[in-house]
Amino acid sequence: MQEPSSKGEEPDPQVAKDIEELARRLREAEHLEPEVREEAADLLGDLTQALHPPEPHTEELAESTAQLVRAVSDQHEPGLIEAAKERLEEVVIKAETKAPVATDIVLRLIDVLAGIGI
Repeated sequence: MQEPSSKGEEPDPQVAKDIEELARRLREAEHLEPEVREEAADLLGDLTQALHPPEPHTEELAESTAQLVRAVSDQHEPGLIEAAKERLEEVVIKAETKAPVATDIVLRLIDVLAGIGI
């Protein structure tokens, strides 16, 4: 008997909820410029949408993105933020051919954060 082909392809619903919560928190992060907060939060909303239907590597991409945004939102030490950004960039490289929509969104988010020195 064959296993259903969708097994293991559904993203963790908690990851999508975490990203939605991070987008809300980011909109309220007073240490960031209003335009940056809005654009980054909008991109997180786009990423949540890109998780459905699931594509290979989107869960790891979403988790790494959430770690970086959480570090920025919580004003972690610059070294921790840089480490999270480097991990995310590594995940993007692995995922870009398998999840082009999600990686495009994440790359735009990285550009927005780079614009403010992150």
